[in-house]
Amino acid sequence: MYTTDAVIHPESTKPTVARMPILAFGLSVLLGCTTQLSPRAVAWNDSIPRIAPESIQDAGVAAGAGYLRIETDTDRQQIGGETYYELRRPYDLYTDDGHLLQADVDNQGGRSGEEPILRPITPGRYVVASVYGTVYRKVQVEVRPGTVTSVPSAALSDAPRVFGN
Repeated sequence: MYTTDAVIHPESTKPTVARMPILAFGLSVLLGCTTQLSPRAVAWNDSIPRIAPESIQDAGVAAGAGYLRIETDTDRQQIGGETYYELRRPYDLYTDDGHLLQADVDNQGGRSGEEPILRPITPGRYVVASVYGTVYRKVQVEVRPGTVTSVPSAALSDAPRVFGN
C-alpha cells in the first residue's frame, strides 16, 4: 500500500501536515482579536482633568458605596418596524494604575437602553475609556462613598485619546 509523507502513523505524537494550517489559523485569530493595551496608555495622569463626584441627597443610598454614571456615545438601532433607539455604547473600566478592571461594561439602562446605568462601585480613582465617534477616549474619575460621579457626554467627547494625539 502506498502512503505519502503527509500521513503519519496513528501512534505518532507529531502533528499531521493537515493540522498545521488549522493550528496557524487558530493562533492568528486568537492573537489578532485580543486588544492588549499598555497600562501606561490608560493610567491616571495628574495633568489630565478629573471628574469629581457630586453628593447624593437620597437617604436610601448605601453609605459605603459610590456610584458612577457615564454618558457614553450612542449607536442608532432599529427595533421593530419604524422605531429607532439611541443605544448607549459600553465602556471599559481601568484601575488608576492602568490595569483593566472590567471590559465592555453594559451601559444600556432605562428607556430601552438610551439612558446610562447608575453603577454602584467601590470608592477610589478610576479611568473610564470608551469609543466616542470613532476615537477611543479616556476620562479620569473619582468615586467617593455616598456620592455620584457623573461623566457628561461632552466630557467624554472632548476627552484625550488613548492612542495618539
